[in-house]
Amino acid sequence: MRDATSPLRMDIAESTLLQLLDANARFALDARGTTNHCPMVLVALARMGATPDRLRAFFAQWVEKYAISETPRGVAIAGDDWLAHVGDAAAFGSLQAYFHDRIARNGVTAMIADVMSRAPCAPATGAFHAIIRLAYGIEAGHCGEIAAGLAAYVATSLPIEVDWNGRRPAESVGEGLVGIPEHLLRKGWPSGSITGRLRAIAVDPEFQSAMQAPPAGALLNDMARVSIQLYWQKADFTVLHMVTGAHAARIVLAQLPAQIGDQLLVAMWTALCAAYVSAGVVRSIPIDAPKIAPDWPAVFERAVASNDDHVIKMAYTCFKESERDPECLYYQAAVRCVA
Repeated sequence: MRDATSPLRMDIAESTLLQLLDANARFALDARGTTNHCPMVLVALARMGATPDRLRAFFAQWVEKYAISETPRGVAIAGDDWLAHVGDAAAFGSLQAYFHDRIARNGVTAMIADVMSRAPCAPATGAFHAIIRLAYGIEAGHCGEIAAGLAAYVATSLPIEVDWNGRRPAESVGEGLVGIPEHLLRKGWPSGSITGRLRAIAVDPEFQSAMQAPPAGALLNDMARVSIQLYWQKADFTVLHMVTGAHAARIVLAQLPAQIGDQLLVAMWTALCAAYVSAGVVRSIPIDAPKIAPDWPAVFERAVASNDDHVIKMAYTCFKESERDPECLYYQAAVRCVA
């Protein structure tokens, strides 16, 4: 592994990464017992210094254990026909091909803005995986993965609609979460996938009425900070997706005009509240964590050696967010995650 004390950079592994991302296009959105994390993991591995051989080895084991071939549906999408497939999971492959073609003709930024402005604003889609996949595609500069992220966002759309009229804004992100009645966290939501629980929570009248309007201030930074605090408090699987989802939203927001970005931020607040209820982890204050001198190369070495999708993505997310907020808990959480 290369010296990870220097800034993360592209190197010879980049061409291998792009080849493997191309190869991943033949796989379905879902996988055996999970979703298709493979392209996101490959990007994270490459950025943490994985060699070409390591990238190929991860791809090979993932294909053997999890991959499902995409079955072409034969649906031709043209013009604005894609809007008819919002929530149509079976159309993922057709949407992916359509968005890839449109990106080639109109450019990445225009296509992302077009889809994000007209599709339901739904960052909770796929338990945040759609927006996470889109963000990794943007980071890799890979048009196929950007198209796949947009296709996932449309095909498995999970909007959480709240009427904000007359609602008092929360004093802060933390206080807004604490203000959600604790019994909702214990309500007995559907077992199984995070997405299934989020769908049930989204339409629950008591959850709807408990929501406060988003607080003022640096909303995304505050949501990210509270998410990593919750994860340090309890390494919950849903909270992990809150952490990685907040980082992904940061990448996607950089591609969007201000008005569309503001809508996404409000939807992220709603998604965060729903995920908090789903996780059932009551926020506690203060957060007690040891101060550790960062040794990111050691974290990268462990993460790159792992075959655990979520360990790899979480370690990389923590590194990227720690660059922005080094005083927060990202390094401590990454150390515990890879251990």
